[in-house]
Amino acid sequence: MRKRAMAPRTGGFTYVGLMVMVAVIGVATAATVSVGDLARRREAENELLFVGKQYIRAFLEYELNTPEGHASHAPSRLEDLLQDPRQPGMKRYLRQIYPDPITGKADWQLVRAPGGGVMGVRSASCAPTIRRSFLDGDWMYLDGQKRYCDWQFAYVMACGGNCKDTLKPED
Repeated sequence: MRKRAMAPRTGGFTYVGLMVMVAVIGVATAATVSVGDLARRREAENELLFVGKQYIRAFLEYELNTPEGHASHAPSRLEDLLQDPRQPGMKRYLRQIYPDPITGKADWQLVRAPGGGVMGVRSASCAPTIRRSFLDGDWMYLDGQKRYCDWQFAYVMACGGNCKDTLKPED
């Protein structure tokens, strides 16, 4: 009777190696998706700052172009920035009502002026911000704000620069 040679037991190691490789690929894919989501959110945040600056500029121009003897210094609604009802002819301060880059909709919360009308906008999203520190002059007033709905894009001439109590969203 001949003895059979024992086959080496290496099949299990290949299986374990394959499982480790699948796990590593899964972790790498999850990290890539997470980094991609962070980059997308950061881009939306930068777009929010750009759009916010457009609104601030529009509110400033609206106030500076108030006709002589006209009581209204703030638009009564955002659409007045597209065509100023106080001016003869077509006078635009914005090309369009920009959507909120965070929500993807034109669902801005309005910041009311003390004398009536709208003096600014803020995001409807109260999601946490990525950026918390602003060192440049344009956005220093946003420093420390932790949610997008706390970022106000308002022109403050309407309340003489003392707007802390008047910068409240429309209910």
